[in-house]
Amino acid sequence: MSRLPVGISGYGVAVPRLRIKKDEYAKAWGSFQASGVAEKAVMGFDEDILTFATKVSKRALASVALEPGKVTRLALASTSAPYVEKVLSGTIVTGVGIPRGAFVSDHTTSSRAGTEAFMAGIEHVIANPSGYALVAVADAPKASMWSPIEHGLGAGAAGFVLSHDDLIAEFEGHAAYACEHFGERFRPRDEELIRDLNVKKFAQSSFMGATVKAASSLLKNIGTKPEDYAHVVIQQPDARLPRTIAKKLGFTDAHLASSSIAGELGDLGAASAPVGLAAALDAGKLGERILVISYGSGAASDAMSFKIVGDRKAVPGIRSELDRKHYIDYIQYLKLKGAIK
Repeated sequence: MSRLPVGISGYGVAVPRLRIKKDEYAKAWGSFQASGVAEKAVMGFDEDILTFATKVSKRALASVALEPGKVTRLALASTSAPYVEKVLSGTIVTGVGIPRGAFVSDHTTSSRAGTEAFMAGIEHVIANPSGYALVAVADAPKASMWSPIEHGLGAGAAGFVLSHDDLIAEFEGHAAYACEHFGERFRPRDEELIRDLNVKKFAQSSFMGATVKAASSLLKNIGTKPEDYAHVVIQQPDARLPRTIAKKLGFTDAHLASSSIAGELGDLGAASAPVGLAAALDAGKLGERILVISYGSGAASDAMSFKIVGDRKAVPGIRSELDRKHYIDYIQYLKLKGAIK
């Protein structure tokens, strides 16, 4: 018995209007430590991951003209939620109008959380052929203003409707890799800010090891090769490291072109791979394949393959969100981050 195709029926993306340029950091600190990032997105006083998750949920549903009442599964992902213990997805259910009987889950502990939530939605739809899953990923990771990690941290969100019907992109397969790699990008309980050992080679060896193993396993499992893909989305802690991973796997900068968002938005944490996927969908053409590779320090990676089977695009698309911006200076940024009053 053949399996019903499953995948993305609709999607939406949103990024904050406020931006800060790397030059502002250079004036304040004498340097900027996020490779290839020219500017980044910053949430305003009245914005957080819940407002953005609600926004992209509504946009994703509107893109496929799906009533919120038909959603049977909601998976929310973020590393920067405003609560340590609280059902966050309940806020999205109420704000969007999703039935309160829908199964909801919160995915929060690493920047891999976005693809973790995505796979939870895929598994729900496979198990419930008449169901609709909504995945909402919004993030704005925070670190100490004294830490080099903080320089590249941005903000953004993406949402996806997953189902068997009216697909834009068919899901082809998934592979994962997880291991113990403590010390790079972690946040202990009772602390609000992420930190690491600030040893780049230590962190990058884990990033490369996990992502390459997950992606290689996926390509082997489904029988595809680098030349079968037009777009590759790789977790973007900066704008340089994804190119290193791509080269290791046999891909080129051209494969990354459509999804390269870190240079304009910064490190989006759990939303990095999902927003990159939305950007690739905006640029993709019928028949093209998309490879998505996420990463969460600690460490784990997901790899997912999609084939574009529909030509419906998100409105607004990623380009219009990137172009809608207002620059702030470093003092304004410090106020928004609560570093000064």
